[in-house]
Amino acid sequence: MSWSKGLVEWTEGDTTFVSVVFTWHLPDAYMRCVWWRSQGYRVRAGGPAVSLMPDYLKDVAEVGGEVEALPRHNPNAVFTSRGCVKRCPYCAVPKIEGDLRELERWEPKPVVLDNNLLACSRKHFDRVIDSLKGVRGVDFNQGLDVDFLKPYHARRIAELDLAVVRIAWDDVRKEKKVMEAITTLFKAGIPPEKIRCYVLVNTPWDTPDDAMYRCWRLKMLGIWPFPQRFQPLDALRKDSYLSPNWDERFLRYFIWYWSRMNWLRFKDFDPDWRKRRALRQEALALLDL
Repeated sequence: MSWSKGLVEWTEGDTTFVSVVFTWHLPDAYMRCVWWRSQGYRVRAGGPAVSLMPDYLKDVAEVGGEVEALPRHNPNAVFTSRGCVKRCPYCAVPKIEGDLRELERWEPKPVVLDNNLLACSRKHFDRVIDSLKGVRGVDFNQGLDVDFLKPYHARRIAELDLAVVRIAWDDVRKEKKVMEAITTLFKAGIPPEKIRCYVLVNTPWDTPDDAMYRCWRLKMLGIWPFPQRFQPLDALRKDSYLSPNWDERFLRYFIWYWSRMNWLRFKDFDPDWRKRRALRQEALALLDL
């Protein structure tokens, strides 16, 4: 949905703005700030990564301040609320955005980025749904919190022209809540092919068996899992953290397989990561590609 990749930079007058989403892009951002300053520009840096690690760029840029960068990352994306009511230790949202607050104005767009829309008041939720009527391909991109999903929410969401509804299953112990949420979505008429589920893996508390169970459970329901590799909030290199419960090569293979259900759904998971190429060729043959 038109997401930018990496840093976003733009210049207004004598000022260059650098927006950084992920902390592992900060080293590149540092070098870009140095370069822009060498060209005589004033440099301002912001974004989630800068909010998490403001000292990293403080010697080469002015950090912080309110700048609307979202349209430059994705012109089809919108926030209708910011923050969250939860304080999950592995999540950056509470540290960056603080408590949940509902926005008064927004322009309806298909990619809804609210971090916890269902924790908002029903009045705000209804305003959001009503504003999205007529918008094609709605994607609740950050996921709908299974702890707050009620039949009312599901019925109203089903009124929209949906591209996808996303939920998350970060811990195998949340199975009951996740299954209840999926049942609620099904009963509202949202088919499994419209549902995606983020599956956080490589956390300090999960194991390959836990992750495998979650992915298989979802697949058996017709829902494609979307594995996400756990990243520490101060990671300066992507995928640098490896849980002691995982093997690096197996982890990469696990994510490779479960991220490709569009063609690997025909083939069972083979725990031997060395067979990845053969598995891909078999799957493509089944698809007659």
